[in-house]
Amino acid sequence: MSLSLGMTRDTVEKTLGLQPYDLKSMTDSSTVFVYVYRVMDRKTLSFYTRPANGSKKIGKYTQLFVTYSKDNKVTHIESCSLCPDNLVTKNKVDFEKLFVFITVTLPVILLYIGLTK
Repeated sequence: MSLSLGMTRDTVEKTLGLQPYDLKSMTDSSTVFVYVYRVMDRKTLSFYTRPANGSKKIGKYTQLFVTYSKDNKVTHIESCSLCPDNLVTKNKVDFEKLFVFITVTLPVILLYIGLTK
């Protein structure tokens, strides 16, 4: 990422390609905005993990805290990859559990019903 101290707020938003998600804090001398973006992870097979193999996949949401001075210059940048993902709404249907039910549990139930008749 190419953010640096002293950048203006407009330059930060153009570099990130997004607007602030929320206002974290505001004091007499500074303002802290929260930006939420997705990181890129890599997907590998567990028995063949190397530092540079695998394919790219979209990772989890990450929060970026940018502190601006009163003249809209960046004074502090902090990323929080361990923050909870409570900023993003989640689907009500868990498709992974539904897939497991349809492919594993449902055939077993149907097989049991077929054998008992």
